Amino acid sequence: MHLWAIPSFLGACVTLYMSVYAFRRIQRPTGAYVAALGAAMAWWCAMQWGSLLWHNLDYRYLISQLQYVGIASVPVLWLSVALSYCGYHAFLSRWYPVLWIMPVLTVGMAISNEFHGLLWQHFALIPGEPGLSIDYGPWFRANVAFSYMSVLAGTVLICIHIGLSPLYRLQLLATMLAPVVVLGVNLPFVMGGRYLPIDPTPIGFVIAGVLMLLVTRRRFFSALPVARRLTMDNMSDGLLVVDNAGIIVDSNPVARKMLGAELTSVGSPLPDVVAEELNLHEDEQSDVTLADGRCLNIRISDVTTRRHVRTGQVILFRDVTQERDAQKKLMAAEEELRTLNEQLRAIANTDDLTQLANRRRLYEVLTNEWSRAERHRTPLSIIMFDFDHFKHVNDTYGHQIGDKVLQLASQKLTEVTRPEDLPARHGGEEFALLLPETSLEQAVNVAKKVHKTLAGVVYSDGKGTDFSVTVSLGVASKESGDTSHDSMVARADRAMYRSKNTGRNGVSVARGEALDRLEG
Repeated sequence: MHLWAIPSFLGACVTLYMSVYAFRRIQRPTGAYVAALGAAMAWWCAMQWGSLLWHNLDYRYLISQLQYVGIASVPVLWLSVALSYCGYHAFLSRWYPVLWIMPVLTVGMAISNEFHGLLWQHFALIPGEPGLSIDYGPWFRANVAFSYMSVLAGTVLICIHIGLSPLYRLQLLATMLAPVVVLGVNLPFVMGGRYLPIDPTPIGFVIAGVLMLLVTRRRFFSALPVARRLTMDNMSDGLLVVDNAGIIVDSNPVARKMLGAELTSVGSPLPDVVAEELNLHEDEQSDVTLADGRCLNIRISDVTTRRHVRTGQVILFRDVTQERDAQKKLMAAEEELRTLNEQLRAIANTDDLTQLANRRRLYEVLTNEWSRAERHRTPLSIIMFDFDHFKHVNDTYGHQIGDKVLQLASQKLTEVTRPEDLPARHGGEEFALLLPETSLEQAVNVAKKVHKTLAGVVYSDGKGTDFSVTVSLGVASKESGDTSHDSMVARADRAMYRSKNTGRNGVSVARGEALDRLEG
């Protein structure tokens, strides 16, 4: 059994050395990810080595659980190395926690497997052999699929990123072989093949670790191995490289076309319109407008040594004139559309004659206030009222005078209500006043106030004749037995008709099925 522990021990040593070497030699943040990858591989190997030292079921079950910290982490860390190396730092900053959801769940599944069996359905020792007899559950297959996709994605990403560079073909080949070797020895094992009595993955880690050390020593991760001139010449953005004195040391064709060949020639000072932006911080950007009206977006990054000493700056800029013009037009159109929408919303919710809320708006607010009253257990009341003998007003003075009566009455109604109350025209000469957070007793006082105010309004027919119009009001509040706001509105309506049927010009209150007309 101890002989089969040797590959795991070697794997732990090689990958741990790779981790320390990467941490010291590779520039961050990529170096940190490579170091973490090596540490995870070392943990995987160390746990397998430790498990082979004692042929005890409980001990090996515990070690296997701990081993999944490395097993679940390695694929994500390899993908992290690829993303960081290829410059997707913004993606990593924003989405990195998401990448770890599956590994964290997998470790949790390993720790709690005895309760559900989703990772291992059967786990037993094989008498006389160092290996284990394991029947894997559905979560194991899901984790394998996730792991292989992560490794494949990271490998493809690196290949695409540096595939054009003839200077780094050997390093590229080694980087491709590292995950391929690990997957090559791991895949038959997870598919059920048992050509060795133990998990052969640590053997793949030994080879992969040596390959990674090789490319690390060749400075594969210390600089982007991309054909510099080919990249610069095919960029869609303009690019200038300047030293610390602001002298141009390199440029690409797009920059020369945008700013002119004379202004961007090597050895020339940086053009003033760009030099003014050199105080931008890392990853900041700014727009500048040229004399001919063009708008350029400028981004500046520092060129630093390993010791973080700045040796110059890289300036990227692109012509955003059309884009900015389109943005201005779009913003103007959005503002105009917003104004129109607000006007349409007001028209849709407002009664044209009285400028109060219309029936649609009343029931929309009533629905919301009813839900709020249900949640917070607060009172809610409503007053319904109708102008008495309003047909007589129209027949006597004409419909135009009748409309003026409703308009003036609506103004007076607004003056005696709170900002949070909602006066509304319910239909014809019938009106409603919604009273949030108002008890029945308080609503009765409001109804009396409204009755007194409207009954005291003096109207004129415009020909020297003054007259007044009385109102009949009904008050109701939300009650415990109500299933919806319709019940409350119906009670208020019945109370209003109680006022009409008992002489008009008064206030009636609905309490359950009881209707009482108030005196005075």
